Amino acid sequence: MDRPRIPLDEAQRLAALHATKLLGSAPEETFDRITRTAARLLDVPIALVSLVDKDRQWFKSRTGLDACETPREISFCAHAITTDEPFVVPDAAQDARFFDNPLVTGSLHLRFYAGIQLYSIERKKIGTLCVIDRRPRQIGPAELDALRDLARTVEQLVYHRQLAIAAQALSEQLRGADARPERAAESGELAWLVAHDVLTGLPNRQEMVRAIQASIARCREHGRPALVACLNIDRFKRFNELLGHRAGDEILVNIARSVQALLREGDLLARSGSDEFLILLHARSDHPEPERALERIMAVANRAIPAPGGEIALTFSIGTALMPKDGDDADALLNNAVTAMRHAKAQGRGEIQPYSRALRTENSRRLTLESHLRRALAQGELFVHYQPKLCLRSGLLSGFEALVRWRHPEYGVIPPDEFIPIAEETGLIVPISDWVMRTAVAQLAGWRDEGLALAPVAVNLSARQFLQSDVIATVAELLQTTSLPPELLELELTESVSMADPERSVVVMEGLGKLGVILSIDDFGTGYSSFAYLKRLPLDKLKIDKSFVQDMGHSAESLAIVQAIVAMAHRLQLAVIAEGGETAEQVAALRKADCDQLQGYFYSKPLSPEDCAAFIRENMARAAATA
Repeated sequence: MDRPRIPLDEAQRLAALHATKLLGSAPEETFDRITRTAARLLDVPIALVSLVDKDRQWFKSRTGLDACETPREISFCAHAITTDEPFVVPDAAQDARFFDNPLVTGSLHLRFYAGIQLYSIERKKIGTLCVIDRRPRQIGPAELDALRDLARTVEQLVYHRQLAIAAQALSEQLRGADARPERAAESGELAWLVAHDVLTGLPNRQEMVRAIQASIARCREHGRPALVACLNIDRFKRFNELLGHRAGDEILVNIARSVQALLREGDLLARSGSDEFLILLHARSDHPEPERALERIMAVANRAIPAPGGEIALTFSIGTALMPKDGDDADALLNNAVTAMRHAKAQGRGEIQPYSRALRTENSRRLTLESHLRRALAQGELFVHYQPKLCLRSGLLSGFEALVRWRHPEYGVIPPDEFIPIAEETGLIVPISDWVMRTAVAQLAGWRDEGLALAPVAVNLSARQFLQSDVIATVAELLQTTSLPPELLELELTESVSMADPERSVVVMEGLGKLGVILSIDDFGTGYSSFAYLKRLPLDKLKIDKSFVQDMGHSAESLAIVQAIVAMAHRLQLAVIAEGGETAEQVAALRKADCDQLQGYFYSKPLSPEDCAAFIRENMARAAATA
């Protein structure tokens, strides 16, 4: 039996756990309701809120279990708090870490376990929300998402409990009800906890609201404007996935220190969320426009972060609201700054976007689209077009890429770059991606039944679909039911997807490779991977991002990059596809670089299935004529 490792921050973790005052507390219906819900949602007999103490795990809430605690050394939850990802054991009896664990061999007969870490307000892992079954089983991405949501609800209960304790202590101190020195020190610490972010030491959102209200009063009195800015770190989730949460925390602390050093007296920096900061900047006689101070902050905040295989660019999307023009109260100013920030992020990240009323209208449209996207798949509003890929040597058809489209009943056809980010943020990308794959495979089978010469169809796999779902089983089932040759299905992954969890990526890709499908890396050159990393992956193709292709005509650097990518890819026995070719000049340069295939408007825009059939027939005729 493997005994769980002791976390590096064990002392701070235990201090955070005991500060919650949950250990040994009486049962509470608010917690019990969550474990009952977890057991029902995931159809398991046991669900627990488990707190991992020094020598034991103690259950704040339990459904389906009589025991109130177990030794820590046999606890699955003690293993879970040593990792940042959901801890899942499909069959403990077949797992070398647990097969001889007393919880498995004893009366509990534990076989399946899934736990989501619970964090204290100081971001220390104090335990888990876990579900347990007495039979082996798998857990799907939707079930894991549900368990995560319930775990976050548990955390909110813990936070509210700590804040209530703080409020009570402060109230007692103000009334003089408890004048003991140790009580005063405790209430002072709790007062700081109420007003500050523990990780960075910065004021929190509530403190920023108070500061903005005071600034509004001064603005009315003296007439000097002030600026409220919302700074959001671009792609921060990927930093955590690639570097780990501890490195992510270090990034946040370093950002806080460097930005804080640029502030002047009376300005304020606060942290309002995981990857979000707020700044209040005041006009000065030497700098009457606070926007200039924000530009200096932007220049310092953007930086390069060391990462496996090189560096990653850290950038911010920033939204601003100017008082009093953009709002006369703190909530309005903050909401408008957030609206502007989201627009900056949607425009490509790394930008500063001032608020305007037009952005509020645009944000309202986004919320509407998010609501309507949930029904789009069920009501048949999504459809697939296919863009041809042609061989640069022969000019003949070499494949298609399946591209999802949305025909909204009110707004018309919604561009993919508008609704795909919404699908990714809401998790709808998983059912949408699965539908696109099934639709593309069914279309291949339809063309086969029409007697058309078939070419591979490429389908993009989303990050969630690739890393969280059983994509291997899905693909195997599709190939079996349609009896299609597996090499007709090409699965495309972006660099960032393959790098998010490299070890799992290799395992999943090897499983897909064994089925015989074609695997390719999409948008190469925009992510983190190197050719040294690509050598580890069982790939067949590489697609050069269109930004390099479209710059080839007027950028010697882009041309050199494309030539180098093609040469290195061929050394790795990878076929190379160029994306976005639109001019004869680009096509000639790609041919000279010995690129294999081109997908772009020079040859064809994305086509409907009916137009694709005609395109295939024309290609068959050209192939016969040149044979």
